[in-house]
This record gives sequence, C-alpha cells and structure tokens, in this order.
Amino acid sequence: MLVSPMASAHHSAAATYDAGQSIAITGTVAAFAWRNPHSHLYVDVTAGPFKGKEYVIELSSPVVLEEAGWSRTTFKPGDRVTVYVNPSRTGAPIGLCRQCTVMVNDVTRARAVE
Repeated sequence: MLVSPMASAHHSAAATYDAGQSIAITGTVAAFAWRNPHSHLYVDVTAGPFKGKEYVIELSSPVVLEEAGWSRTTFKPGDRVTVYVNPSRTGAPIGLCRQCTVMVNDVTRARAVE
C-alpha cells in the first residue's frame, strides 16, 4: 500500500537500449553533465556510423559513479574518448554505458558501473 511514486515512475533501460549489443563510440567530449538521476556524457563522434553527430551516453547517478572513482572532472571538453555502450533500440545517437571502460586520450580514465 505504501509505494513511492518515484519508484513506480523509474524507466526501464531495456525499453530504450539493446542490452544484447555493444558498440564503440569514438570521438571528443562535448560536455559532461554530472546530475541526478543519471549523468550524461555528450560525445562528438569522429568515426563509424555516427560520425559527425553528437552521441548522448547515459551513465549512472553521481553517487554510484563516485563509488567507482569518477568525479565531475573525470571528463573535460575536448578529451578523446572511446566508450562502449548498449545502443538505442531505435537507432538514435544515444546509448547506455554499462560496465564499460572509458579511454581518454588513449589512457583508461574510468570504468563505469551499473
């Protein structure tokens, strides 16, 4: 009887992202939005089918990311990154970063968590 409206309002990642696929997104960081309920990394893609587009990567909450060693300064605009994501089911330039390694300027800077 006592169900939180926030709990019932949370979306399912499976409805938006294809967990059966993993693709690499390579490009430069346009922005890093450190916010609740999910942080987002905006990447200007430089290779592959999304070349020339901005790709939005959904991440966990700041609290979960901090526990994994991330901070609001993990990424800076202009950093070169390769991020492995579960892509959108619709083919849109959005993806979900899950247990991925993020390479920044060819050095591992962060590992994402679910």
